[in-house]
Amino acid sequence: MKQQIFVDDIHEYDYELIDERLHTLYYNGVQWSSHVIGKVAMQIKDDGNGLIINFNDKNRIDYSEAEQLFILLKLIDNKAKYEIGTKRLL
Repeated sequence: MKQQIFVDDIHEYDYELIDERLHTLYYNGVQWSSHVIGKVAMQIKDDGNGLIINFNDKNRIDYSEAEQLFILLKLIDNKAKYEIGTKRLL
């Protein structure tokens, strides 16, 4: 079952977990061209020993791919709570 992913209150992606191992993010939303709507944006497979990330056979990712990676990783490991703050120097 696909779930909607909202970025800044806008439905930008759909997420689907297939066979409890394949995390898939699909393009959706007004930001994307009509020819990519519904197509796979990024996939991460959990093979039991780690995560295999589909980067389309390249070593560099652009900013939208970094956002997609962030979304999928947060969905995969949603148990941890991360906070970024500043320390007050004494």
